[in-house]
Amino acid sequence: MAYRLLIVPGDNEALRALQGQLGSDVEVQVLNSANDALWEVRNSPPEAIIADVDLPGMSGLDLAEILPNFGVSTKVVLWSREPDSQAAQQAASHGVHHFLNGPLAPADLRNLLYDVLSQAASSAQTAVIDPPAPVAPAPTPVAPAPAPTPVAPTPAPTPVAPAPAPTPARATPAEPVPERRASRPAPTPAPEPPAPIRRPTSRRREGALVLTNDNLPPIRNRLTELQQEVGSQCIVLADRAGMPLTEIGAVGGLPTMILLPLLSTTFSTAGQISQVLREGDSSALYMQEGTHYDLYCFDVSQRFMLVLIFDKAASATKIGTAWVYAKRAIRDMQEMLV
Repeated sequence: MAYRLLIVPGDNEALRALQGQLGSDVEVQVLNSANDALWEVRNSPPEAIIADVDLPGMSGLDLAEILPNFGVSTKVVLWSREPDSQAAQQAASHGVHHFLNGPLAPADLRNLLYDVLSQAASSAQTAVIDPPAPVAPAPTPVAPAPAPTPVAPTPAPTPVAPAPAPTPARATPAEPVPERRASRPAPTPAPEPPAPIRRPTSRRREGALVLTNDNLPPIRNRLTELQQEVGSQCIVLADRAGMPLTEIGAVGGLPTMILLPLLSTTFSTAGQISQVLREGDSSALYMQEGTHYDLYCFDVSQRFMLVLIFDKAASATKIGTAWVYAKRAIRDMQEMLV
């Protein structure tokens, strides 16, 4: 069976040399940056990625933090050539499959990678094999069952069973009958389903997160820093109704008054999903890749939307950079909004 492995070596020559040391059953692709790896995973997820912790730009830990949000089964292996217990702890919190902490012999590295690849392939196979099981009990045998046609004549005698009609007559005590009808108001609790829809109002717990004249200047300064870090055309902070609260960069010419309410609809659904799952600190991301613009919309404490818009003619979008720096800016803004 052929495996697919992405290698992000940085200046780790031992990782770069892996391309010629693995067998023909492993398709190896060496990438220059963690950002390139993210784009590759987004287009065609491999069985595994191995990356050095120290990479230019976005680190291997940043890569491991972002990757689970893609919803892929790709397993991540990180290597710190110098023992680093703090990096090992961070890697574990990001769900890294294996963290190599310190020097490692080439043979041990190859064996470990084959184990990781085989585990990834076997888990993918079980995921594919499991779905057909429910398809097997397809009611195909029930479909040809022309049972209804022979049963059709039998119902004819059943109408003769109006004899049971006198049974209501026996219930001459009309008193129980109205009582049963009176009990039918029991469906009235049915209006209770709207209650969960109102639960989003429980976000009043987060009522302290308010944009005021006092925290607006530092928030604008932080958004300006974010724009310089990611190279976006503009950044918009809006409320969950899609109303822009503050803007940084060249927003002119963009249909933000139409775009933001559409994003608001998307995020209101995400908020309801969080409520159903009882997730208090969850966040959502909407990403749009186009020929002219790339757009990233981040949730901020389920109260605001942070929208980053990139003009592809002016700068190339880096999904990993946008993700990492936007998350850092959101954490800073959450402290400012308290």
